[in-house]
Amino acid sequence: MHKSTLVLLLQLTIQTLCVYGDGVGLAPIELAPIPCNDKAVEKLSRLAVTYINEDRDDGYKFALNRVANVHLHAQGPAGNVYYLDLDVLETKCHIGSPKPWKRCDIRPFMETQISGNCNTTIFHTTEGYSYLYSYDCTLVPDRPEKLQQTCPTCPLLLPTDNSEAQDAARISLAAYKRQSTLGASLGVKKVLRASKQVAPVKASFVEYTVQQCPEGLMHRGRCQRLTPHSDTETAGFCTGAVYGDMNAHPDAQTSCEMYKLQNVDILRPVEAQGHDLPINPIHPTPPSPIPDPDPQPVPSESTLPPTVQPPSSFDPTPFDALPFDPSVLDDPFNPLTSSSSESAEGSGQTNQPRQPVSDSSSEEIGGPVALRPPVNFRYRMSFRKKRQVLTEVAAPHTPIFLSDFPSGTSPFRSCPGPARYTTV
Repeated sequence: MHKSTLVLLLQLTIQTLCVYGDGVGLAPIELAPIPCNDKAVEKLSRLAVTYINEDRDDGYKFALNRVANVHLHAQGPAGNVYYLDLDVLETKCHIGSPKPWKRCDIRPFMETQISGNCNTTIFHTTEGYSYLYSYDCTLVPDRPEKLQQTCPTCPLLLPTDNSEAQDAARISLAAYKRQSTLGASLGVKKVLRASKQVAPVKASFVEYTVQQCPEGLMHRGRCQRLTPHSDTETAGFCTGAVYGDMNAHPDAQTSCEMYKLQNVDILRPVEAQGHDLPINPIHPTPPSPIPDPDPQPVPSESTLPPTVQPPSSFDPTPFDALPFDPSVLDDPFNPLTSSSSESAEGSGQTNQPRQPVSDSSSEEIGGPVALRPPVNFRYRMSFRKKRQVLTEVAAPHTPIFLSDFPSGTSPFRSCPGPARYTTV
């Protein structure tokens, strides 16, 4: 068999790697290629770019251009691990912009387009949750020679620490302050991008972030002194263009996007918000009871039999019951026996033999009244033991991640996927 054919067959088979587990020994890991146009892959790819933009704190937002390759590691109850090879493009939105990356404009080729690749690992659980485990992005700007061949008059990139870039940022921010009253205390925080062109008009283009400077500004447009009480957070993002000579009344154009409010006292306590209630609320009064036309005389307290009020609420405190006296049941004149005084008077006999107590109701069989507990009798609460929790708890399923990102061509024709944006 030819050597190239053998290599192709090996690439089409499922890649099997071996890793060592903790106390498990040698365990195989099988990676399966997935089509790049799979619906789940497309959704996870967009989600991965969103997670990457949320994790970064400097630069510009990335936009997904296409899915280059996908590998899947199915791990049963632990979930699935996706290794996504994504091609991304730099947008014109700063990382602090509230815009989602789908609504950001891609940087055109005449501004030196920046493209790159992100190796992203996504963990998808069996419950349907997705997590960004790791990512590694590498971006490279277009070569100046390529740009000059397509557009000879387009501006070329400058180092961000160049003096021309710093002066362009200071001049453009000063022009913005003259036109707006919101940025009176703003200063240049960091220059992110700068470019320069010579023809047809001499101009410098700069993009930078701004911050508040309560202690004043230096002559370079930056904050004079930053103290612990100063605002060092990014207040906004500005893009400026300076035409002509910077030392001889240049023409500056600036546009800024503010991310936070200016001159807001964040230490002011929050006042409680209430409803407009009346000072003396009127409560409805219940109607008075209707008097009884024929009131009955109220017996004196001495003639009333002792009554027991039912408890207003359940009392969980246990207490001992009264001791049981067997002689009580043998006394026919005791009102607590099965033959009550009312039944004795009705029959006209005072000495009735005690009848056996039946389980059925006396009203159904017409027999004697069943025994009643003493008046002050209370039942003792029985506390049942709680069910013991099983000591053997199933160990959680921990996914396994590869230390090296898998590489290799995909056997599917859908990989790499189609580009979302047209670039030159």
